[in-house]
Amino acid sequence: MLDVGLLPLRSDHAVLRTMRSVDASAYASGASDPAVRQHAHLPEPEYTEASVVALIEGAIREGLERGDLAVLTIADPATDAFTGSLVLFGASEGSVEAGFWMHPNHRGKGLAAGALALAVELARRSGFTRLVARTVPENKASQRVLERAGFIQGEATRDVAPSGQEVVLMHYLLDLKPITPVPVQTERLRLRLHQHADAPALQRIYCRADVARYLLDEPWSETDASRHVSERMTKTGLNGASTALALVIEHEGAVIGDVQLWLTDIKRRVAEIGWVLDPAHSGRGLATEAVRTVLTLGFEQYSLHRVAAQMDARNEASARLAQRAGMQHEAHLRQDWWNKGEWTDTLIYGVLATEVSPGSPR
Repeated sequence: MLDVGLLPLRSDHAVLRTMRSVDASAYASGASDPAVRQHAHLPEPEYTEASVVALIEGAIREGLERGDLAVLTIADPATDAFTGSLVLFGASEGSVEAGFWMHPNHRGKGLAAGALALAVELARRSGFTRLVARTVPENKASQRVLERAGFIQGEATRDVAPSGQEVVLMHYLLDLKPITPVPVQTERLRLRLHQHADAPALQRIYCRADVARYLLDEPWSETDASRHVSERMTKTGLNGASTALALVIEHEGAVIGDVQLWLTDIKRRVAEIGWVLDPAHSGRGLATEAVRTVLTLGFEQYSLHRVAAQMDARNEASARLAQRAGMQHEAHLRQDWWNKGEWTDTLIYGVLATEVSPGSPR
């Protein structure tokens, strides 16, 4: 079943969230667009604001509760306004189907591709192994979005569309790679994917002035925490759509920070790593244990060639951590970054695959 508790999911390109009554007017106007009527084959012949509100409060809510139908809003990441709809349905034997359409005012902005990438992560984290899609041969825009997302085109057959009409539909398939090898258990820590419930604990860490001082972000508000966690929830592996892995650091059941690893050169397997730890837990080697674990994961699981870490040169604690984790000091860039009203220096640390022993202790 679909784990709708993972919603909302967010990236720089789109937000995928449950539908709200405030979306009804935009949904109805978008669904009346001739291209949507021609290509989307929606179940109802006509939608009004009132009928969409009734669906949201009825069949859509019930589908979410059952976990077998998710009629979702594709929202603008800057305004959270409705821009289109993505539906996940027909779950069976590890497979679920996706369909989407965009409001005519929001086409050509990358929102559909962004939302589809989020739907891939929702399906993966829900335990599905395949995502399928169907589209009419005339819908070239939909085909481009699917193909760029890695879907493989199959045969075209006459099928019954959601509208009940029998039409020729092109079949697409995306095999979903399982989320491995997380969670990771070390001697003292558990590293796992982010959840919405982590937002309060992470906000308490990131809101501290001494933590935010050397970061690019200002101290987090509750809203900031919710947004950042929604983004990090999509970072489930370097081989996924996000090409990034974000993990919460847990010690004795408590969230004490997080660590992220992301590709900067996909073809040549080069990545960057970053971390934040609650100062209340410093001085015990916990951050070093977490960073070493993720570096080992990067080299052994994802076949990385090199991992770098960049930090404000005044952040002596992070510099010492990088050294303890086995990274070498490679550069000191002078006043290369304008941050929070001043020029700052950057330290760069790096480690190569050849410098990490196979099966390094975690």
